[in-house]
Amino acid sequence: MSNTSRFQPRPTRWKLAVTLLVICLMAQLLAGCALGGKSEGKAKKENASTSPIQYQINANWNEQTRTIQSQAVVTIRNVFNRNLKELVFHWFADSYRKPETMPVQFKQRNEQIRNQSPQDDAQNSHSIDDRFFGGITTKKVTTLEGKALQFKHANQSMTVTLNKGLAPNETVSIRIQYEVQVPYGAQRLSYTDDYVGGTYWTPQLAVFDSIQGGWNRVPNNPKYKSDFFYAADYDVSLNMPASWNVAMTGSLIDQRVENERKIVHSNVQNVRHFGFYASPKYIETKVDLPSGGQLSVFTFEQPDEEQMKKYTAALQDAIGFYSDKIGMLPIKHWKFAEAPFPEMTDSLNEVILFNRLGAAGNEQGVLSQDVLRSIAKQWFSLAIGHNALTEGFLEEGLSEFAAQYYRHEQEGAPWAMSIWNGQYPNLSLDTWKDPDAGALVIPSEQWPAVLFQKQVTTPAFHVGQYSELLYRVKGAALMVQWVQKAGTEALDIVWHKYFQRYNGRMATIDGFTNLIGSTLGDARKSNMQELLSMTNPKPLA
Repeated sequence: MSNTSRFQPRPTRWKLAVTLLVICLMAQLLAGCALGGKSEGKAKKENASTSPIQYQINANWNEQTRTIQSQAVVTIRNVFNRNLKELVFHWFADSYRKPETMPVQFKQRNEQIRNQSPQDDAQNSHSIDDRFFGGITTKKVTTLEGKALQFKHANQSMTVTLNKGLAPNETVSIRIQYEVQVPYGAQRLSYTDDYVGGTYWTPQLAVFDSIQGGWNRVPNNPKYKSDFFYAADYDVSLNMPASWNVAMTGSLIDQRVENERKIVHSNVQNVRHFGFYASPKYIETKVDLPSGGQLSVFTFEQPDEEQMKKYTAALQDAIGFYSDKIGMLPIKHWKFAEAPFPEMTDSLNEVILFNRLGAAGNEQGVLSQDVLRSIAKQWFSLAIGHNALTEGFLEEGLSEFAAQYYRHEQEGAPWAMSIWNGQYPNLSLDTWKDPDAGALVIPSEQWPAVLFQKQVTTPAFHVGQYSELLYRVKGAALMVQWVQKAGTEALDIVWHKYFQRYNGRMATIDGFTNLIGSTLGDARKSNMQELLSMTNPKPLA
């Protein structure tokens, strides 16, 4: 008995130990699951949008009527520290309603297209002219529950009166039903017989002045542009013919074909221009990037395989160069789409419209200057916002200089001759055309006087049709002059700081120069301010 009782507890202790071990393992497993759940929830929360402006858009491209029929649900969180009684949106596609508000840079091309179109009779001539006009019709604005909201659509903007004032940090969602009549020919938004695309086809919340308490209702400037947009989140479904291929902003969520129609669903965060370019003729060449992303080139004809390999390698190199010199963009898929006309080049978020990939004429290297400049605008125009009418140097000057910087560093090209050192090269700007003379190359003796009479900081409405030329040529020239004194290492430091401070925000020229001062000191800041204030070119001491 005693021996039996002495050995009986041992299996009991063993069983108890096993039981405790199992309980501990289960507890750890459950705890791990709970932690995993918390981690996943935290990750989802971190990935969730924090943007105060969100657009959810369902759009249909009707190739028969040449219209985009669309519904947008816009969600706005009031971050302006003022009660809002109304919301104001830009409708810049209304600039296509009449000749005097249309962009001047496409005027000659559209006149050429019109003259080459068959005109058998007066009725046909009238219909041809009508094709070149466009605009937006706002059909209805409601709450999400369907209650009508009063709105006023005039002068390229729409003012929506809220039924209840929106207090700071409160959120409101409204539904806008509208139709865009897309103009024919060459525009930032246009169509041809086998192409459609561009920007300005979505509502874009106007910039609000929290100090003055007013909205920016400035219409689009026909002699330059009036882009001044907040970064926002977009969730877009675009419906088009099944045979069409499309390059559009954002990450592809879904693509399906129903009843001979293709529905493409994309979303993206923190962008200023949601754009698309589509054509039944587009042929996509796609390559994987070393960073894990992708790059696609859409062309109207089957490209030469070896030539395209050279182009895509050069595009990757340029993107990598800018990423290293300025900062990383969260673009997972770069898209480059061929334009139907040579004047049409544009840089929208993640999508670049090009007229020619390769260098030509007296251009050096593999890529054209237009493409290099357009890539740089993904940083200097889209990631970093600005008022185009007053701060054009920050886009045109810095982007053109960035293209020259790439050629200097990666291709060994000398710095471009500068108007500051008494040398006057001919201008070779493929996409820029004098609205009167239509010149592709401007000899130095024929340079517009504005290059010598105006500071590069002059607002566009005081410069007129040569605004882009002033900001681009003079802006890049002064950057060359500044870098030759400060050095490229100083430039790299400034650009990194500039991107860190203003990515997703609005920059000004004063902010740019102040950043130079806080980063490199007052001497470098004064040097830049002196260059920015120059009118007639002269050597800088």
